[in-house]
Amino acid sequence: MDAGMQSRVYAAAGGDVVVKVYRTQRGEHRLEAGNMRRADLGAWVVDAVEADGVEALILRRFPGRPLTAADVPAALPRLREILGALHQDHLGTVDLRRVRERLRRFRSALAAYPLDDLFDAVEEPLERGLLDQPAAFCHLDLWHDNILIEPGLITPPGEADGASREVLVIDWTKAGWDDPLRDLALLKTGTLDLLPPDESLGAALTFLPDRAPATLTRLRAYLAHTYLHDLYWFLMNEPYEFDRQRPVKERLARHVLARLPG
Repeated sequence: MDAGMQSRVYAAAGGDVVVKVYRTQRGEHRLEAGNMRRADLGAWVVDAVEADGVEALILRRFPGRPLTAADVPAALPRLREILGALHQDHLGTVDLRRVRERLRRFRSALAAYPLDDLFDAVEEPLERGLLDQPAAFCHLDLWHDNILIEPGLITPPGEADGASREVLVIDWTKAGWDDPLRDLALLKTGTLDLLPPDESLGAALTFLPDRAPATLTRLRAYLAHTYLHDLYWFLMNEPYEFDRQRPVKERLARHVLARLPG
């Protein structure tokens, strides 16, 4: 059914379940099952098994497909419910050492490019203490292929969707404790950016708990951080795509910086 860098997904005979087989033997089948249960998705988990050197997660099959741009308006109400509930689970505080380490790697790899405004958008609130926040349980990989939506009519562009449709967030191997606004930043860059820039940012703002200046500055920081991460990822993993992706990511990042307070 699907294949990624870490796993392959197969449809089982009869069509009631799918089997996710992991490429590495690191216990990710049990990690993902545990994360899904923590996210109140345990009803979708059938079993986590090992057989003949293979680690696999067996899941009930969701009758849907990955999100497209046309699906985003219909998915937003359910996504707000899902993330709102997920981010109520708190443990400790955000590990800012990891934030600083990521920024150090990004700066080293991207030193040849004029990105100081993006780095400043993260580093200044970091040094002011605005990113020192309670950590919530986060998905941390909210790109559109990891969001499934039930079949339904496609809403024509410019028309309001009549009702939300059922949504399932999948692929929980990267889930962990972090700032919920980092999760939101990943949702914007990985999914909401299927929409035009103003619509994407407007949709992201509907997920915020409030519109206080400190909250908007924090979101701005994590959005800049995520666009920097995307540039770093392309440079390290798909350098032949970097020159094509760089102007797109920079344009979207600077759109955010211009519209949110620093």
